[in-house]
Amino acid sequence: MKFYTLLLVLFLLCSSQNFPIEHIVVIMMENRSFDHMLGYLHLNYSKIDGLTGTENNHYKASDPTSPDIIVNENGFNTGPDDPGHGWEDTSEQIFGYVIGPTEKATPHMSGFVQNALKYKHSPENPLSMFTNTSAPILNTLAVEFGVFDRWFASLPGPTDPNRAFFMSGTSNGAITNFNGTLWSQQSYFNFLRERKISWRAYYQDDPWAIMYFQDMKDPLNHQYVSTLDKFFTDLEAGNLSQFTVLQPRMTSAKGAPTWQHPDSSIKAGEALYKQIYEALRASPFWEKLAFIITYDEHGGFYDHVPPPQEGIPSPGVKASNGFNFDRLGIRLPTLLISPWIAKNTVFGSATGPTPTSQYETTSIIATVNKIFGVTDHMTPRDAWAGTFEKEFMVLQQPRTDCPTVLPNVPETTPEELEAIRKLPLNDHLDIQVKFYCKFNERGEDCGKDITNQYEASVFIEKEVEYFWQKLRSKQN
Repeated sequence: MKFYTLLLVLFLLCSSQNFPIEHIVVIMMENRSFDHMLGYLHLNYSKIDGLTGTENNHYKASDPTSPDIIVNENGFNTGPDDPGHGWEDTSEQIFGYVIGPTEKATPHMSGFVQNALKYKHSPENPLSMFTNTSAPILNTLAVEFGVFDRWFASLPGPTDPNRAFFMSGTSNGAITNFNGTLWSQQSYFNFLRERKISWRAYYQDDPWAIMYFQDMKDPLNHQYVSTLDKFFTDLEAGNLSQFTVLQPRMTSAKGAPTWQHPDSSIKAGEALYKQIYEALRASPFWEKLAFIITYDEHGGFYDHVPPPQEGIPSPGVKASNGFNFDRLGIRLPTLLISPWIAKNTVFGSATGPTPTSQYETTSIIATVNKIFGVTDHMTPRDAWAGTFEKEFMVLQQPRTDCPTVLPNVPETTPEELEAIRKLPLNDHLDIQVKFYCKFNERGEDCGKDITNQYEASVFIEKEVEYFWQKLRSKQN
C-alpha cells in the first residue's frame, strides 16, 4: 500500500505545473476584426496570417464583374457608420448570403461590402484597416509580446451574446443583444468566488454587461465591482486579484468613449491601452502577471480567414431560430502580454482537449481555470476551447527588455468629442437607457426625450449612481 501511495504522490508532483503567472488582467473592447486592427503587421512580420493588400469584396458577392473594394490602410478613427454585425449580417459577410441556422456552406468572406450597401453604409468602411501608424499601441504590443492569429468570436453574431460567452461560457441561447431580462446562467465571477479564486471587475462610468447576470445582484458578488479609477489606485497600493476584468467606457459625458466601438475614437482606446499597460509594467506584480487584450466580436469589419464550423460543441441551449452554436464567429485581435512571453511570438492553431479545439473567447476562462487549479468547467464550450497556459512555461525567466513606456497617442480633440456626442444613440446606449429606466423604476416616459449620445451619457452616468444605491440598499 505504501508503495502505491508513493507512486500516486510522485505522479501528482510530476503532473502538476507551477505557472509563474499569479494574476490575469483582461480588457475586452468592441467590434473589430483581426485584419481590421492587425492585418497589416503581415507586411513587416510574415509569420502572422494577415493581409497581402490585394484582398477585396465585390458589391455583389456572387458577381465577380460587379465593382469591388480593395483592402486599404485608411481606417477611420471615428467611423462613418456602424457596420452590420447581427447574426444574419455576419452570415452574409462570411458566406456571401444568409445561410440557414443549421445549413452548411463554404465560407468565402465575400459579403462585407454587399452587407454594407444593403444598409446604405459606406462600402469602404468594412475594408479600411489600421496600421502601426494609425493604431500604434495595439500594433506595438503585438510585436513586443504575443499575438493570436487564429482567435475567433464564440458565435457569429453581435456584442452581448459574445460577452456572455466570455463571462459564463454560454449565451444561454441568445444570438441578439441584451433584451432587458437579466441572464440566468451562472457568471464566471460567481463561479470563481465559489472556488475561492479572487476576482474583481472594474468599469469606466457604466458597469454595463458585468451586471447583466442575475447572480451579480448578490452582494457577495457585486462587492467586487468598482470603477476603473479604483483599479489604478488598487494597483498602486499593491492590491491585485487573481482574475481582473476591465471594461472600457461607452459614454461620452466625462470624456471620449474608450471602447473603440465604430462610432467612437480608436485613439481614445489606444490611450487607454497605454495607460493600463504602463501602470501594470510599473507595478510590483509585473513579473507575475499576464495582460490580455481582446475584442468581443468583429463588428462587421472584414477578415480573410474563414471561421471554423466543424467540431464546435454547443454549450447546451439552442437559439430560438434553431442555431446550435456549432459555428464560431469571425477572427478577433487578441494579444497576450507578459514578461513570460517572448517578443514577436505568434500563437497559431490551438491545442486543446480535442483535435478541433480552437482559440476563442472562452479560451480565457478555460486557461484561467488551468492556471489556478480549477478542474471543472462552466459549459461544454469552455471545456473544449484551446488553452494557452503552457506558453508561460517557454521562457526560463521573465524578460527584462519589456518597454516601460509606449508611444504617445494624440488626444481626442474637443471638436472630435463634440462630434461623437452629437451622434444618435447606438444600440448599446439605447439598451442602457432602457435598462436603467426599468431597473431604477423611472416610469413609462423615461428616456423618451433623449436624442443624442451626450444626453444618453449624462442620463446613464447619473442613473448608475442610483442603480448602486438601490442595489446596495437591499442588502442592508
